[in-house]
Amino acid sequence: MPQQTKIFRVFVSSTFSDMREERRILQKNVFPKLEKLCESNGAKFQAVDLRWGVNEESQLNQKTIDICLNEIARCQRISPKPNFIVLLGNRYGWQPIPTTIPQDEMEQIKRLFTYQEKALIEKWYLLDENAIPSEYVLQPRGAKYAEYSSWRQVETEIRYIFRASVNKLDFSPEQRLKYFASATHQEIVHGALAPPAGGERPEEHVFAFLRNTEGLPDNEEASDFIDFINGKQDEYCKTRLKELKTELKAKLKNNCKSYAATWAGDKTEISDKQEFENTIYGFLEGIIKGQIEKIITGDEVELEVRLHNEFKNRLTEHFQGRDEVLKKIDNYLTGQERKVLALIGDSGSGKSSVMAKAASVLGAKNTNAVTVFRFIGVTSGSTNILSLLQNICKQIAQGYGIELQSLVGEGRDKEKALYEMNGLTELLNKCLALGTAEKPLVIFLDALDQLSDTDTAKNLYWIPRELPEYAKFVVSSLPELEARLNQSVKLLLPVLPMDEAKIILSKWLDAEKRTLTTGQFEEVLNKFNNSQLPIYLKLAFEKAKHWHSYDKDVALRDDVPGIINDFIDGLIKDGHDADFVENVICYMLSGRYQGLAENEILEILAFDEEYWKLFIEKSHKDHRQELIDYKKELDESSDENKQMMKIPIVVWSRFYLDMEPFLTERDADGVPIITFFHRQFNEVLRKRYKLEGDVEEEKYAK
Repeated sequence: MPQQTKIFRVFVSSTFSDMREERRILQKNVFPKLEKLCESNGAKFQAVDLRWGVNEESQLNQKTIDICLNEIARCQRISPKPNFIVLLGNRYGWQPIPTTIPQDEMEQIKRLFTYQEKALIEKWYLLDENAIPSEYVLQPRGAKYAEYSSWRQVETEIRYIFRASVNKLDFSPEQRLKYFASATHQEIVHGALAPPAGGERPEEHVFAFLRNTEGLPDNEEASDFIDFINGKQDEYCKTRLKELKTELKAKLKNNCKSYAATWAGDKTEISDKQEFENTIYGFLEGIIKGQIEKIITGDEVELEVRLHNEFKNRLTEHFQGRDEVLKKIDNYLTGQERKVLALIGDSGSGKSSVMAKAASVLGAKNTNAVTVFRFIGVTSGSTNILSLLQNICKQIAQGYGIELQSLVGEGRDKEKALYEMNGLTELLNKCLALGTAEKPLVIFLDALDQLSDTDTAKNLYWIPRELPEYAKFVVSSLPELEARLNQSVKLLLPVLPMDEAKIILSKWLDAEKRTLTTGQFEEVLNKFNNSQLPIYLKLAFEKAKHWHSYDKDVALRDDVPGIINDFIDGLIKDGHDADFVENVICYMLSGRYQGLAENEILEILAFDEEYWKLFIEKSHKDHRQELIDYKKELDESSDENKQMMKIPIVVWSRFYLDMEPFLTERDADGVPIITFFHRQFNEVLRKRYKLEGDVEEEKYAK
């Protein structure tokens, strides 16, 4: 397999209306060059500018700041450095009211309200006792306040009420931030001034560019570039912005640069656009090149082991229950049985999680054992029987300190033996014989049914009928392959008992710092009892964890297809465009590995003329002409520049945030692609969108 792909994901933090020229230079000139730089070095560059191409409807559910902060966290997780740049001019920007407020804070604040103030706050903030600890939640704006001009007056009044009260209380700076800071300020705190502990030092990779505009008037002629209130410059915002810039200069030092601009009647013009472009490109280029040089390219076995280990850890992070099945697997591993153990269960019964937990328990229990585990389908290499067996055999040989080719039998070509089934089957059996009493060998192979049927892999003739004394082999499969495992010891995975389901649901909720009302808890368990499938419990939990204690009319569909379809319906009801949801899902399912890289999704949508038209129509009115000009310019440009065309990532970011529990990143030929976490999603959504044969090829093939 190719080396691991490095992703450089950089969040661009700026105010909304006053940085159009800067963002356009970045989108048109800087980011495409960085994409080419990364691509030439086997890496990917992704710029996240949530201000560019923002949808008018995206603020209705009051999640805008949550989307921004979640994207910053994702950039920090994916790309340790660089991951954040700042653009600031003379505007402090939109100051959102808090989306959530801890109950203990709100109780202190409420004591200072007048009767009228209390009535207004209680209209817009409801107590959610399902949160741990309990918190007050800002309610969606609804149709009456769909236009921000209608909502602004309410938002401003609430903001002043909170600030007047909080100023009389001894709150910490961290507590005060959500009441007093602009959205951009909050982004900068999370991305530059006080990022999560354990990450890279911001002064080593965060860059801030501060604009000084000559001739900028202090009247409403410049209202897009300066904060105004009641016809005058907002002194509060002016002071806060000055303080923020001072903090950035102190924190980032030489990574905080100023650049000149002039007022041109109705907009600012950067004095030296080329210098601006070169400075930002040079800064990011230098850090990216330095990081690329530090990438240690592991061999194919090392990479495959790491990817499957990450998947195992995700499956076991909140694993609970299944003690009886795990005990039987443990008895097999410690007993004298010389046959393969086959774990058989229906789709969604939890086989992969049980296999992951068993491998984890063994790894902790017997550190001397050579333990090999593969979750078939997690990487492109694990779905093909030849590459799967090659990689497993190489890992075993490394574990015992020998050269794999030394095990090739006499009379066989040592190179060809690694690329033909007979040779690999023989090698697998010889590798199994390497186990010793002091250093036993254990193999876990999950999801045999996920193998591609090249080389008749699903005939399972390559699975040994009898094992050497110090080797154990555990596989899992759907019942459809059970007959082909008739030489194995069968372990049927039963449905999940109700008592275990209660414990698991409670533990999952605890991990999310959530709980449910008695009626909500019963709704989940009663519907789960219809199938008793772990996947149903997982899907029900992902829906129920968003329920508030004040949500009275909650209901779940009875089966897995129903709850999946209900979730997609909920996305559309919550403001996601139905065409966008359908297009993204169908493009993903039509991908070679039933998934696509994030960049590919945005690029494919950009070449969908019908979607572009719809996207521009639904974009914020302040950005429509900008997007029309951008699209026209790309249509008239060279083919090379057209390849850089993308739908702004803000559209995808909100979708990804809501879909994240059901998505997973898997490896496809060294490139991380986004797929659905379980095959039942693929099956249900293919049926929903009628993705069958010619229809799929005609509508979504590119």
